[in-house]
Amino acid sequence: MRLRQHTSQQGGSLLEVMICLFMLTTAIFGVTSLKLTQAQIILQQSQYTAAWALLEYKLNEIRYLTDSIDGFNALNTNLGGHISAGDIHYDQHQFNLTWQVSSLSTITTSNQRKEVVIEIHWLDQTNTAQMIRNKTMLSQGVMLR
Repeated sequence: MRLRQHTSQQGGSLLEVMICLFMLTTAIFGVTSLKLTQAQIILQQSQYTAAWALLEYKLNEIRYLTDSIDGFNALNTNLGGHISAGDIHYDQHQFNLTWQVSSLSTITTSNQRKEVVIEIHWLDQTNTAQMIRNKTMLSQGVMLR
């Protein structure tokens, strides 16, 4: 007659459970951190995209002012067009829009040119000041970049 030996299996030790929990929480925190970074990058890209769209819109408004001699002569710093200078809520973001107009005239040509510098400022999610800028030369009826 042969005796059977019973081997009993016990659950994992406390050390094994702790190691598994550590690995699991490390992975969860890593994924969470990655998602937060991704959300910040998406917000930053959204702000830049909206700022460039606002700048392009204002540039087109100023260009249409140069189609007539009266509009060209009336083009002033922070004046003109449908969008006013100052704080603007655009595409769910807050921006500050300004533009500076400088008259340039040359003796050799009869037409007057104006230099327009459009700037858009905003604060990003970390309250860091951001800015985009575009400088354009205008002649009555013509826009040069």
